[in-house]
Amino acid sequence: MYLDLVERWILRTTGRTLDQHAADPVPAAAHLPASADQLRLAREVLLTAVDELRTALINGDDLTGSPTTLASALDEITGHVSEYESARVHIDKLVTDPDRTGYVATNPVQPVQRRYVNPGDTVLIVLPHIEYLRQQKIAGRAVRAQIHTADVELDPARFPGPVRLAHGLAGIYRDRIEDRLYHLRATGQRRIPRP
Repeated sequence: MYLDLVERWILRTTGRTLDQHAADPVPAAAHLPASADQLRLAREVLLTAVDELRTALINGDDLTGSPTTLASALDEITGHVSEYESARVHIDKLVTDPDRTGYVATNPVQPVQRRYVNPGDTVLIVLPHIEYLRQQKIAGRAVRAQIHTADVELDPARFPGPVRLAHGLAGIYRDRIEDRLYHLRATGQRRIPRP
């Protein structure tokens, strides 16, 4: 399985992959995939801005353009550094969260398997332990859900009125390599309970 730099760092730091964190019943762990996406994006934007400045300097654009070109590029980079730092601080809080680290210390890593889905599919999913879903008292529940392009509609027979959740809230993730949606199935001792 391909792991990018952020995923490799999380695996080295925590001993669990993002998929394994997503399946853990701890809010800090459940929030790690979205936070990793934010950090990944902040790194890409910062790298692009630095690369553009480097290219401008190599090409001599700073000598032929406006005298403020360099200062403007540096201001832009400073803004991107701030966004990167915010994303990094947030993910560091999740990685060092006492509930998450306590759970890891007392529970072995559970193997998980990706099950790919397409918009229009109706599948059984387990709602992650994200704070919002815990407040709604539905985190960890196995529910049938119809997958849409940007969200998920939970089984109307089990919920009064239509309940729609964004993919990330419902535990639907995007494989960046295959550009496909997937959800996770526990394959170890802690299996998904049937509704």
